[in-house]
Amino acid sequence: MKKMNLKSICFVLMCTSFTTFAQTQFKSAEKTNAEVTRHTVMERFDPQLILSAEERIKLKEDRVAEINRRRGILDTIDISERKREKLMRDILKDPFSPRLARTLAEIEFEDDKD
Repeated sequence: MKKMNLKSICFVLMCTSFTTFAQTQFKSAEKTNAEVTRHTVMERFDPQLILSAEERIKLKEDRVAEINRRRGILDTIDISERKREKLMRDILKDPFSPRLARTLAEIEFEDDKD
C-alpha cells in the first residue's frame, strides 16, 4: 500500500512539472519580437492587395506601442483594482470594448478641459 501511494505521488509530481514546463514555454513563445509571416496565401494570388512584410511589422509595432500607452494610462488613473484588471483584459482581448472606450474618453475629455 505504501509503495502504491509513493508511486502515485511521484506520478502526480511528474505530471505537474510537465504542465508547468509547458506553460512557461508557451508564455516565452508569446513574447517574441514582432514577427509576421513572410508570404501569405493571398499574396501568391493577388500581391497588390497585401501589404509588404515590412509594413505589417510596422503596423504590429504601432499596435504594441498603443497597447503600452493605454496600459500606462490605466496605471495612472485612480480606479479600483477589479476595474483595472477588467480594462487591462479588454486592452488585449477586445480593444474596442465599450467599457475601455468610455474610460479612455473620460480621461481624454478631462485632459482637454484643463
